[in-house]
Amino acid sequence: MPLAHGSPPALALTDLTVLPGAPALTLRLPAGRCVALLGIGSNTQDLTALTEVLAGRRPSSGQICIQGVDISHQPQGKRGISTLGLHAPLFPHLNVTDNILFPLRAMGTVPKPEISRRRDEMLALTGLDAARALLPPALSAEQTFRTALARALITSPDLLVLNQPLEGMPPQVAKRSVVFLERLRQAIGLTSLFLTRDRTEAFMAANTIGVMENGYLLQLADAPTLLNRPATPAVALALGEANILTGKVLRIDDDIAELRLPSGETVEAMADADLEEHDLASICVLPDRLSVLFPRQGEGEDMMEAGDLPCSLVSAHHLGHTIIMRMRLRDGTEITVNRPPVHTQRELSAGRPALLAWQTQNATAFPMDKKNG
Repeated sequence: MPLAHGSPPALALTDLTVLPGAPALTLRLPAGRCVALLGIGSNTQDLTALTEVLAGRRPSSGQICIQGVDISHQPQGKRGISTLGLHAPLFPHLNVTDNILFPLRAMGTVPKPEISRRRDEMLALTGLDAARALLPPALSAEQTFRTALARALITSPDLLVLNQPLEGMPPQVAKRSVVFLERLRQAIGLTSLFLTRDRTEAFMAANTIGVMENGYLLQLADAPTLLNRPATPAVALALGEANILTGKVLRIDDDIAELRLPSGETVEAMADADLEEHDLASICVLPDRLSVLFPRQGEGEDMMEAGDLPCSLVSAHHLGHTIIMRMRLRDGTEITVNRPPVHTQRELSAGRPALLAWQTQNATAFPMDKKNG
C-alpha cells in the first residue's frame, strides 16, 4: 500500500555514525521498500557495525527513527527492528518450529493462541510446513535461510535488516533466495535493509542501492544512475568494474569536459560537478560502453576520428555471450573491453592494431583526488 501523503518513512537515519572516524550517515527508507547497501571498503566490519547499531547492540551518535518515532535510546528488542545474518545462527538443538517461535516465547507476553496463529502463518509464508520438525543439521541451505527469515519476522517488525544473509550459499540457491525475498516483500509489505558485499546480490535485491565505503555512504541511487552517473571513481569501479584513465582537463563546456591523455589524444567525458579546467582527472568508462574497430591491413590510423584511441589487442577471451578483450594504449595503459561475440577468432589475434572510442555520455571525469561522494 502506498504511503499516505506526509507519512514518515519506515526508517530515517540522521547523522548516524557507523564506525569511529567515518562521516555521519543519513538515509531514508519508505515503508514496504527494500534498499540494498553494498559495502566496498577495506573495513569489512562496517555492515555488521551498522546492523549492531540499528539493533541497539552497539552505541552510536545520531538519530534512528522508525515510523517517525525516535528509537535511538530504546533497548534491544524494543525498537521494532529484527536482524538476520551470520551473527544470528539457528539453535542447533531446536527444530524449525521452535527456532521460529523462540523470539515470541522469550518475550513472555504473547498469548498461546496468538503464538499458534503466527506459527502457522509463518510456516505457510516461508514454505516450511513440511520441515517444521527437522533440526538445523538436516536442513538445506535454502531451508536454513527461510527458517532464520521466519524467526526474524515472527515478531512482525517494522524493519528487517539482512546482514550478508546469502554469504556462503551456492549461487543458484542465493538467486532463488533473493527472488523469494522479493515475493515476500510484495506479499506482506516488508520493509527491509539488505546489506551485502556482493554486487550481484545488491542489484538483484533492490532497485535502490547505496554504495558504502568504510561506513561512508558514497552514493544512493537506482542501478542505471550508479552505472551511468557514478558519484566517485570508487562507485564506478565497484558497480561496473570501470576502466580508469588519467587526463588533463583542457576545457569544460555544458557539463562536457575535453581532456588530453598522457599519450596525446583528446577525449570527451561528462564532467563531475567538482571538476575544473586544468585539473588532473580520472576518466571512468565501463567495459561494455567502449567500441572497438580493427582496421584492415594498410588502413592504420588513417581511419582515426576525433576521440579515437589507437591501441593494440593484448588478449581476447570468448565467454559465449560476450568477448572480454584486453587492449593496450600507446602509453602502456591497459583497458578492458566487453563486446558481443561478433568478431572472428582471426580478428582477435594478439598484437593486432585497433581503435577504441566511447560516446561522451558513457564516460565521467572526476577530479583526480576525489574520493567521497
